[in-house]
Amino acid sequence: MLVKFLILINSINTFTMFKQFFFFISLCFISQIALGQTIVTVPDLTPKPVYFGGGIVLGGGSGSFQLGLNPELVKTYNHYIDLGAAVNLYYASYRSTSGITGDSYKSNNTQLGLGAFVRAWPIDQVFIQIQPEYNWTFTNAKNFSQGTSGSSSVSAPSVLAGIGYGRRNENGFSYFSVMFDLVNSQQSPYRMGQLTAQPILRAGFGFPIHFGTKKRP
Repeated sequence: MLVKFLILINSINTFTMFKQFFFFISLCFISQIALGQTIVTVPDLTPKPVYFGGGIVLGGGSGSFQLGLNPELVKTYNHYIDLGAAVNLYYASYRSTSGITGDSYKSNNTQLGLGAFVRAWPIDQVFIQIQPEYNWTFTNAKNFSQGTSGSSSVSAPSVLAGIGYGRRNENGFSYFSVMFDLVNSQQSPYRMGQLTAQPILRAGFGFPIHFGTKKRP
């Protein structure tokens, strides 16, 4: 019991440190934007690319596993800001044992979600991401001890926030990020079966979409 309590305390401390670091990076980003606005007076006339790509989602904890895909459509607006839309396609598996009855459970979840995000680059190759989204989860569960099973469906909002490392230019982008669900709903696919919010690891890449230019008569 003491070990479980210490693990829970360590998880809370880690999440608190992450939020403090995220707040510090956000302040750095805001100050750099303000400085850039006071110095740069020439308008940015460079092309603003649109990218299509995908991400790989990995996550989990004790007795859990998550794997999925995140198709993304991303628009670069300036040196600091990207806006995008994403689709979540996940499969997750959880195993747990009841501390009261001792029954052993397993559940398999299929998730579909839609979201939008802001990806801010305070410095080259480092970004901060905020991604509100809404997910629908369809679950099949089985009690191995009693030989029973059932299914259900739930939905929940999430707000993912985190930091990452990546590159982007006219040829495409690539990235790796670590995020947490700030809403932390018990019906969220990032929380189901866990006592605390689980880290969400994402990696992805994308290529620019080249639109044809209209010819003048």
